[in-house]
Amino acid sequence: MNRHDPSGVLKTTAASLALVDHILELEGATMSELVEATDLAKSTVHAHLKTLAEYGYVVNVDNEYHLGAKFCHLGDYVRTRKDYYRVAQETVSWLDSESSMDADFAVEEHGRIVSLYGDLEFANSPRFLIDGSPFHVHTTCSGKAIIAEYPETRVREIIDRWGLPAATDDSITTEEELFAELATVREQGYAENSGEAVEGFWAIGKAVKSPRGEVYGSLNLSGPAYVVDEETRATQVELLERAAERFEQGVAELYQTQASEPNEE
Repeated sequence: MNRHDPSGVLKTTAASLALVDHILELEGATMSELVEATDLAKSTVHAHLKTLAEYGYVVNVDNEYHLGAKFCHLGDYVRTRKDYYRVAQETVSWLDSESSMDADFAVEEHGRIVSLYGDLEFANSPRFLIDGSPFHVHTTCSGKAIIAEYPETRVREIIDRWGLPAATDDSITTEEELFAELATVREQGYAENSGEAVEGFWAIGKAVKSPRGEVYGSLNLSGPAYVVDEETRATQVELLERAAERFEQGVAELYQTQASEPNEE
């Protein structure tokens, strides 16, 4: 059996990770459901699940497989591994207290968008966590806000890898549309999304940076489109701009504090 594909991906590892995704999508799955979902032999699925269980990544409860609590530890590590993530968490909490809309902080990894902090109503379903469409950079305000700060070559690399698939009828699906949208984002200082990722969903996002100009991620506000009028939009944009200032000031102070601390020999 060839364990590698031409891209260098190890097929056994890919199969195990696919099982994790299927368990998440199905909110728990039986052996037969996983065999059907993967088209793998039952013995192969069993071997993968046994290995995942041995290392704490899945648990078997009444013949149904669920993700293990170890993922909570991994999630905490991801959310705290960089110092500025704490500043992001504090800023999102402030936004939540000031705005009637949902606030979150998102980052771009491997050409996809991941929300690290926030409580997005439309993300409550586990399926949202693995469905690629809502995470494409071109369908989210966070994605557009972030890649508007990137050089064109990097944006094209992302497009070449993931394409521009439509999540809704309002999604951007051509490079011409996307680059025109990114120019608008740069001009106005924030990105807007109206039903491009989820029908009936409105959002705005603004990129935030380090003192050196490195793009850290995007602060975002979102809610149902039917509540958004010009006054609401203006209010949310102002809040988002204030939040971005708080974040970048907080990061600058964090780095100044670290720089002033004596090195331990």
